Amino acid sequence: MANKKSKTINTAPKEVKQIIKKEKSMVAKVEVKAPRDSEKVSQIVGAIFIFLGVLLVAFGVYSFIKYSATPQLNETLVSPSVSDIPSVTNNSTVTVSGNANGYDTVYVYVNGEKNQTVKVGNKGEFSVDVVLNEEGNYEITVAGVKGFPKRYLSAQSLAESITVDKQAPVLEEINYSKEVGTETFTVTGTVEEDAQVIVKRGTDYYSATCDAKGYFKIVSIALDQGANVFNMIIKDVAGNETVLDGEIKVTYSPDSSVNGDAVTDDSLPVAAGEFSRMTDYLLGDNLVLVFGILALLSGVATTSVLYVKSKKE
Repeated sequence: MANKKSKTINTAPKEVKQIIKKEKSMVAKVEVKAPRDSEKVSQIVGAIFIFLGVLLVAFGVYSFIKYSATPQLNETLVSPSVSDIPSVTNNSTVTVSGNANGYDTVYVYVNGEKNQTVKVGNKGEFSVDVVLNEEGNYEITVAGVKGFPKRYLSAQSLAESITVDKQAPVLEEINYSKEVGTETFTVTGTVEEDAQVIVKRGTDYYSATCDAKGYFKIVSIALDQGANVFNMIIKDVAGNETVLDGEIKVTYSPDSSVNGDAVTDDSLPVAAGEFSRMTDYLLGDNLVLVFGILALLSGVATTSVLYVKSKKE
């Protein structure tokens, strides 16, 4: 009896141990299985993100290539407008500005070659400095660029012509009487087309603009008795300037018989009023014609008188 009892007592713990071992193995299986499922999910999500990343990179590369490529010309697009630029300048840098509504970029061309690229502002405005190193004639045009990723280019605008001139004007010829008996005198000469010629003494100055041949004429320049010295300032349309100090020296002597304003040339522009124009006309090349008409009238009058007298006799 004692032996059977002891066997019963020894058997129970073994069964319990087996159950415990079984439960532990099941728990172990569950614990191992759970991490494997989460790893799978992570791998799937990671793969999705990698795929999307590759797509984004591919699209970025495609967009970059398209954006960086030469824009496609579309002549139906309206070209940007250019504000007025000087036709002649003595500067090496000229500012090109205008309006380019609807575009994000403007190309600036010099003599047909692309010279500058400028971004368009929020209000459609653009402005950029263009360097023109050499003297000479240039043509400036602009074109607008827009679109993403594919870029489109408008036709070039109408050309704006500009001349770079850095040469100071030259006084090629000057004529005036160096000693006169009048209170005023006239100076004539030759420079270049549209140049401004200024004769100056103290605060007094007289000016004229050269005609298409470069001729100028300044009349009625006031003199003081004795020696008079005048400076000349010559400016061309590009802004270049030549200063000739003491270029004109005139002596006013009341005893002199020389008329200081007798220097005339009908082909020259005159810086004077209508009266001076009339006197120049009468005292110029038409003087012979005037005397001829007077002689003809005198002859007619004399003939008429003689005819009347002969009738009375």
